Amino acid sequence: MSNISLKRRGAFVFATAALVTAGVLGGTAQAVPNSGSLWVGYGKANAYNSVLCVQKLSNSLHYQTGYHVVDEDGAFGNDTNGAVLALQKWAGLQQDGIVGPQTGDAIVTATKDAYGCYSYLPTIH
Repeated sequence: MSNISLKRRGAFVFATAALVTAGVLGGTAQAVPNSGSLWVGYGKANAYNSVLCVQKLSNSLHYQTGYHVVDEDGAFGNDTNGAVLALQKWAGLQQDGIVGPQTGDAIVTATKDAYGCYSYLPTIH
């Protein structure tokens, strides 16, 4: 048997074992909707679509938060950080500049997910 065949067989066995394990253990874990989405903020992965969603949703709420409109460029910088802090203050959340599940949920809910951002932001609902 060639070395490539052994690697493929090993990968198949590993994948099968992982699926079986997930199926057995899956019933014991409590799922949190969309908690696996990337968090947004300094020191985070800051995927383009996630940051763009934060910028779009922030801009749609700028009258409520009192923060000016930010560029919708998908890059997390000082302006977007300021918008996140303003959103968190407006929503009564801890102001840390990071869009985690609570902040994501607050802005997606407040905007009725006008831009289809639910899949790009972490939420608690």
